[in-house]
Amino acid sequence: MGSASATGGGCQAPMLACGMDCIDPNTDVNHCGSCGFACDVGQVCSGGQCTGGGGCAPGEILCGQACVDPANDNDHCGSCGNACGNNQQCLGGTCLSDCPVGAVDCNGQCVSTDSDPNNCGGCGNQCNQGEVCAAGACMPGSCPMGTTQCGAACPDTSSDPLNCGGCDNACEFGQACDNGSCVCQAPLTGCNGTCVNTDSDPENCGGCGIDCGPGGSCVAGQCACPMGTDMCNGQCTDTQTDPDNCGSCGNQCDPNAGVCQGGSCACAPGYTQCGQACVATGNDPNHCGSCGNACGGNEVCNNGTCQADCGNLDTCNGSCTDMASDPLNCGQCGKQCKADQVCVDGGCEDYMIPNCNQCPCNECVGDLDQCCFNDFVNSTVCAKECP
Repeated sequence: MGSASATGGGCQAPMLACGMDCIDPNTDVNHCGSCGFACDVGQVCSGGQCTGGGGCAPGEILCGQACVDPANDNDHCGSCGNACGNNQQCLGGTCLSDCPVGAVDCNGQCVSTDSDPNNCGGCGNQCNQGEVCAAGACMPGSCPMGTTQCGAACPDTSSDPLNCGGCDNACEFGQACDNGSCVCQAPLTGCNGTCVNTDSDPENCGGCGIDCGPGGSCVAGQCACPMGTDMCNGQCTDTQTDPDNCGSCGNQCDPNAGVCQGGSCACAPGYTQCGQACVATGNDPNHCGSCGNACGGNEVCNNGTCQADCGNLDTCNGSCTDMASDPLNCGQCGKQCKADQVCVDGGCEDYMIPNCNQCPCNECVGDLDQCCFNDFVNSTVCAKECP
């Protein structure tokens, strides 16, 4: 978010106002050349034009117009266009059977050829009526010692991946049956009951539960961030726009009314920078009309002027306010809306500043489809509700 006005006058060239943000249309992939014109994944914005390549995260490759992870992408496993077949998964750049370790894919079905009477010793090798399958061979009678009777199947439940520990207890992809229990096989690791590759899984990178965050990728067990973002406290973030990590990790803007614009903290529309804080000089008794202009002990701040009383307005700790529209005292004294919200009828509502400078405005769509002029931000806004 930035301090842009509806006409874009709050942004310095070459920046352009897109909603509440001041962006550089020459380089911004989400607003390349003009507001809302987003480049395809894998493209970069150069000189206001989308160009292919160069925008993929570490560990990803550009296949067509999309950035993919060849270590896990079933359509581009190991290289572009190398698609895994049915009942296969891409793991570490290699297409592997979807079946648990030790099972075989027979016509799209995972079977254990050691014990399956319909695929005994191999796919399609069916035992005769009255025979059972044990150790991959059809034999008359009952199951031999060391196996378990499961209909006409005679599995060794200590090692059979589809009858592990008992009849019909099948292991999952990446698991093997070890001493009657399903366990993950290298290079997979068991995390919360699922086998994952901690070398490439962004939700379990280098270990279970280590999440690289939105947009992050996992390369050789280490979290990596897409181009233009940085790793801050284990999360990928754009330090050009993140108010909690503005310009650098841990540099937090004013938590109530601060925004991050081009890697520098600024105040949201309607607020003024006074020292390290963003204040509303229209009714702040410590900065009434201008920074540092404090009202006297018996005075209140009313529309930027120190006065004896608030007249018809409400009084909140020396501020004259209309709690129906004041985002600092929205609905009640001291209830402050977030920096990207306005106060409408005593409730905090999300909003954006469009490029339109009057209503109706065709940029007001979706959840912010109402167009109106907001006195606090002194601009036309798109909001969920208007007064």
